[in-house]
Amino acid sequence: MTEDGNHGYWGDLHRPGITPEEADFSIIGIPFDGLASARKGAALAPARLRYWSRHLTPFSEDRTRLMDMKVCDLGDIEIVNPEVDFVKVRRQVAALPNMPILLGGDHSVTIPILQGQRERYKDLRLGVLWVDAHPDLCDFFDGSKLSHANTMRRALEFGIETHDVCMVGLRSWEDQEIDLIENGGIHVYTAADVAERGIRNVADSVYNILNDCDAVHISLDIDCLDPSAAPGTGIPEFGGLTSRDVLTLLKGMQDLPLAGLDVVEIAPPLDPSEATVFAGLKIIMEYIAVIARKRQRKG
Repeated sequence: MTEDGNHGYWGDLHRPGITPEEADFSIIGIPFDGLASARKGAALAPARLRYWSRHLTPFSEDRTRLMDMKVCDLGDIEIVNPEVDFVKVRRQVAALPNMPILLGGDHSVTIPILQGQRERYKDLRLGVLWVDAHPDLCDFFDGSKLSHANTMRRALEFGIETHDVCMVGLRSWEDQEIDLIENGGIHVYTAADVAERGIRNVADSVYNILNDCDAVHISLDIDCLDPSAAPGTGIPEFGGLTSRDVLTLLKGMQDLPLAGLDVVEIAPPLDPSEATVFAGLKIIMEYIAVIARKRQRKG
């Protein structure tokens, strides 16, 4: 904590001057929303997340002590031309020696993230926990194959198997996604399923499926949350997950071989209260706590 009562970046976990080889996590911002199909603003999320991360403390909500976890913030990767610049994201993710936490941006930035993770875990089984209101399985959308509605379709082309993908919180569909959703082998848990079955039941089911993977990446679109909890997003969808649903789901993945997290579609200009930014920060810190608890148990 600094003399003015604030903490350092990422709740004092950021250690200035250390390298990714010395850190547990690398945080990378991708301030890009040029492929969002509706309201813009997600490009501003990395800056606001960093700014408010100085007001966090190095504890999880269950008082897990995070002080021993080290964060290396590598700054931002600027995207001007996605077809060219997404390669920079892919290469940096693939080359990391530690666990990536990536800050979107719209969900299109997860295309090179998952491509980089696929390269990183080459010849291994990479699972994806996709927490989102939308499946993003369109092949072509809004004039592009790299739109934020194409992300998981591109990921399947990178070699991620449909039976290693669990989608939680879905409640909106495009016609070109329906066949894959209904017949493609993806494990789908709608927001209504969560409400009816309970999040613990859903989390157990997801855990049992992804536990067969060698590595698991979590991609979380903030619109998985009901707009009452996270209004600052490009396409809010009524009837979403509660904040507690999301935190319980994360905690339920603790013993999986977790390999990274991206949090996307936070659009600060669309939420003057910045509650959506703080929701993203809570998710990031509780993800770090999941890793911390796992290591502390082993230690």
